[in-house]
Amino acid sequence: MKKMKKLGLPLSSGILVASMVLSLAACGSNTNNSENTSDNAPNTPDGTATTGAGSLADFAKFQGTKLTYWHPFSSTYIKSINDNMVVQEMEKRTGIKVDYITPPSGQESDAFNLMIASGELPDIIPDQGYKGGGLKAVQDGVYLKLNDLIPKYAPNYAAVLAQNPDFAKQAKEDDGTIWSFKMLQTDEEPSWAGPAIRKDYLDELGLQVPKTIDDWTNVLKALKDKKKLETPMLLQLKSKFGAAEAFAGTFGSSYSQFLNKNGTVVYGPIEPGFKDFLTLMNQWYKEGLIDKDFATRDDTSADAQVTSGKAGAVAVAFYGSFGPWATSGKATNPDYNLVPTTYPVLKEGDDPAKTIHVGNKNWYSKGSDIAISAKSKNVEAALRWLDYRYSAEGFMLFNYGVEGVSYNWVDGPVEQKDGSGFFPPALSERIKTQHPEFTDLLTKNPDGVDFWTAIDKYKSLYEAYLRNPLSYVMAPEVYDAMDKWSTPEKDYNMPPLSSTDEEVKVNAEVMTQINTYREEMVYKFIMGEEPIDDFDQYVAQIKKMGIDKMIKITQDQLERYNNR
Repeated sequence: MKKMKKLGLPLSSGILVASMVLSLAACGSNTNNSENTSDNAPNTPDGTATTGAGSLADFAKFQGTKLTYWHPFSSTYIKSINDNMVVQEMEKRTGIKVDYITPPSGQESDAFNLMIASGELPDIIPDQGYKGGGLKAVQDGVYLKLNDLIPKYAPNYAAVLAQNPDFAKQAKEDDGTIWSFKMLQTDEEPSWAGPAIRKDYLDELGLQVPKTIDDWTNVLKALKDKKKLETPMLLQLKSKFGAAEAFAGTFGSSYSQFLNKNGTVVYGPIEPGFKDFLTLMNQWYKEGLIDKDFATRDDTSADAQVTSGKAGAVAVAFYGSFGPWATSGKATNPDYNLVPTTYPVLKEGDDPAKTIHVGNKNWYSKGSDIAISAKSKNVEAALRWLDYRYSAEGFMLFNYGVEGVSYNWVDGPVEQKDGSGFFPPALSERIKTQHPEFTDLLTKNPDGVDFWTAIDKYKSLYEAYLRNPLSYVMAPEVYDAMDKWSTPEKDYNMPPLSSTDEEVKVNAEVMTQINTYREEMVYKFIMGEEPIDDFDQYVAQIKKMGIDKMIKITQDQLERYNNR
């Protein structure tokens, strides 16, 4: 996608990365014993034996090894995780048998805590929020510290971390500890949230797609007065995280987040710009320009508002809902045309790429963590099994499924909109002339399920791997949406930070009450139940609740992150 930023390393950095990868691979190859030869190495999908660090040859001595894996699972399409073809293919390729322990759906957190408390741990554990964090789990002897083990037994993962300093920075704790395999993306994932509007309504009214706040005000008034719409703009503060960010970000503030303003931490909901945002929302609410039920609107009724034509615009749409919204409305109205817009700017001529600093932003590490139990008797097997996800073959398996079943290589290069920047270096030449294409099992499923349901059987269900976030079938409108929503730099967004055990406790004590109070007051300010002139009192109350302590903690966390 044209707005996605490509990773560009100077030649000297590229040489450094290459040398790091070679040294890591050498460490991995030193662990191979006499059994790991091409004579008894497992075969790749095309039938050729593989050798070398990080290859299937490393699994020769683990044929028949059993691993236990605690794995949440929920699907309306398959009955068991063992029905997933990636799960089945992993056993075929590696020879390792995995016993999956699946907690009851909806009770994963409780089941995780009970498992940890019991001390009876499986080999592989997807972290579900260990109390105190992953580093505490290492200190408690629950999770294994992986720093010395990754270069020896996970050379593919080590090579990915060596590609860019930010990959490694986001994969470790402040003290340098690595305790998990992460879901990693080697390019910047496009934004999946932003505003949208009915272009057919605008055409009917002779209006352009709004760019500035004044444009939006004029358009919403026209949708209300001339189109007589029930909901000129949908605003789902209750059910959609970040639903206000596209407009709060216009004023350099945030509905709920701490922000990183050039290295200085601030709390978005008490910034002066947030008062300007609330003033605007209050004005629009009084004039009937935003959803009168914004405080309670759920997803089901929101869907109906958009697809029925009652809503003319959406403050923030998400790509998962935007696609169905953009296409389903046409079933009853051929003129229906929901289009994405860029994040709004304050005045004509402002460039959103330079003036919008807050919004939906994705990091290289997606936050999914898979740990290895400190009690595991099969550490090397677990490491190599997890490491396969970060190889070129593993990348294809986990993102596209089994070749010849769920996808085929076909002529034509991988385009940027399909995630060309996310493919591993080993596939760089191939994707210049060929691209993976999903088969009818996913696009025209014989069981009558849609793509997003079919992937339960044919794509990865695992939490962490080398991911291409664009390895999905999406409507053309969705690609256009993510392109427009990716325009701003969003450089005030906070990177993924780590907390100490004490910081976790303080956060729970302070932020729980602040979040409750903030949400309550935001609703009151917007609906006019509390005058905007009382904003300073609102700020004072949040300070009284301890926000300055949390700002200091977050500043410390940011500095530790920057020093990793």
